[in-house]
Amino acid sequence: MKKLKNTILVIFGITGDLSKRKLLPALYNLERAGLLPEGFRIVGVSRKGTEPRDIIRMLKQSEAGKQADCPDICEKLEKILSIVDMKLDEGDTYAGLSRELSRIEAEAGRPLNRLFYLAIPASLFPKVTERLAEADLNMHENGICESRYLIEKPFGADLASAKKLISDLNERFGEERIFRIDHYLAKETVQNILSFRFSNPLFNGAWNNRHISHIMVTASESIGIEGRTAFYEGMGAMRDLVQSHLLQLLALATMEKPKTMEAAEIHREKEKILAAIRPPEPERMKEETVRAQYRTYRKETGIADSLTETYAAVRLSIDTPEWKGVPMFIRTGKALKEKVTEITVVFTEGGAESLTSARADAAGAEIKRNYLTLRIQPNEGIAVDLDIKKPGLDEATQAVQLDFCYRDAPGFEQIDAYARVLYDGMRGDRTLFATGDEVLACWRITEPVLRAWDSPDFPLHFYDNGSAGPEAADELIQKTGIAWFTDSHQVCTPPKPSFR
Repeated sequence: MKKLKNTILVIFGITGDLSKRKLLPALYNLERAGLLPEGFRIVGVSRKGTEPRDIIRMLKQSEAGKQADCPDICEKLEKILSIVDMKLDEGDTYAGLSRELSRIEAEAGRPLNRLFYLAIPASLFPKVTERLAEADLNMHENGICESRYLIEKPFGADLASAKKLISDLNERFGEERIFRIDHYLAKETVQNILSFRFSNPLFNGAWNNRHISHIMVTASESIGIEGRTAFYEGMGAMRDLVQSHLLQLLALATMEKPKTMEAAEIHREKEKILAAIRPPEPERMKEETVRAQYRTYRKETGIADSLTETYAAVRLSIDTPEWKGVPMFIRTGKALKEKVTEITVVFTEGGAESLTSARADAAGAEIKRNYLTLRIQPNEGIAVDLDIKKPGLDEATQAVQLDFCYRDAPGFEQIDAYARVLYDGMRGDRTLFATGDEVLACWRITEPVLRAWDSPDFPLHFYDNGSAGPEAADELIQKTGIAWFTDSHQVCTPPKPSFR
C-alpha cells in the first residue's frame, strides 16, 4: 500500500462504543503498519469535555492496546489528536470545529483533505450533515483539498426514508463524496470473491444455473443483543443484516464480470444484479420467509409482547437467464450455536434442474454435489468439498476437502476491516462502499418481506438459545430437497492442540 495524502480525520462520536472497539484500534494498526499519511491529524468531536489522554486510555483498554509496542504508538496518536467540544444539534457550536481545522491547516502550511466519520445515531444525520455542508467546513477542490464523508448504517429505516437520506446527502455533497460503510465488504475473504470467481476458469465457466443448483448465505452469531434494546427493537435481523451485509454478499457472488476492476464498473454490475433479485411473491411469504426470536429475548428486553425478529430466513430468486431457477437462501440470527458467516455455492450435475428430482428424495441421497464455501468469519478461507475414490481395491468413494486458509498463507498479515475502511476513505477509493442505488435496491428487496411481517397473523417462531435456529427455517429449505450446512461442516478450523 502507498502512503496517503495529508488528511485530517474528524470523528463524530469519538467517545462511543464504535470508536472504542473499532476506530481507535484501526488507527493503531494503520500507524503500526506505517500507513498513516505524513502530517496526519485526528480531531475528535465530543460534548463531554474529553481530553486526548482520555481517548488514548480507551485505546489502551482494547486488544490493540495490549500489544508490546502500544506505549510508542499510543504516544504518537495522542500527539496528533485534538478534541473539540460540541453539541451536535446546535449549529453555532460548529464554529469551534471550523477554527480547529483552520488552525491545523495553518500549522501545516497548506490545505489538507478532510475525512468526516459520522459514528453517530442516524437521527442526527440531517442536522450534522446540514451544518457540515456549509462553506467553512465543506472545503472541496479536487486534487487539492477534498472533503469526504464516512457514514455508518442504517441507511434509512425503509425505502422512503432511505430515498430521503440519499437525496439530502447527494444535494449537500454529491454521491462521489459519500462513503457508506459496510464493514463486511472490507473483510479479506469478501474482497477475494471477485478475484476468485473471475481469475479461475475452472469456476468462472461453471458459475451459472447449468452447474449451480442453489446458493446459501449464512450469518449466525452466538451472542444475543447484549443490552442494545433501544437499537435492536427498532431494527430486527432483517434490517440489521439482510438488507445490508448479506444482500451485498449475494450480489458479489452472483454479479456479472465487470469490464474492469475499477470501482465504477464493479458498482455498475452490483447495481444490475441487485435490481434483478426478487423477494417471494406476497402469497408465498409464509412459505418462503421465516421470522423468529430467541426464547430469552422478551425477558432480556423487558418487552413481553415484542415481535422483533432476532432470526430471519428468506428464499430469493434472480430474474436473469444465468440464474433462472436457482434459489438463493439467506439466513441470519442471534444467540445461535456458533458464530459463522459464509457463502456456500452448491454445484450439482444438471444445475438448477437437479432440484426437481431432489424433491422426490428429501434427503437428496442420489444427487451428487460439490460445495464451495467462502468462509468470511471466523477462520477465514475458501474450501471445496469433493468426492474421491477411497484407497483400496473397491470403488467406494469418500468426501474430502481442499482448502485455502488465510492463517496458513506465507507472509499473510490480516488487515482489519475498519483499518481498510479508513485507508480507502483517505485515498478516495469507493470500491468497498455501498452506492446509493445499491442501498435503494436492497430496500426494494426487503421491504415486501417486512411489510408481510407487519401483518398481525404472520407467525413469529421461537428457538432455544444456543440452538441451530427455528425448525421452520429447516423446513423452508427442505421443501427444495436440500438442507442448511450445520456446524459439522468445518472450514479452516484450527487444529486442536495435542498433548503427549
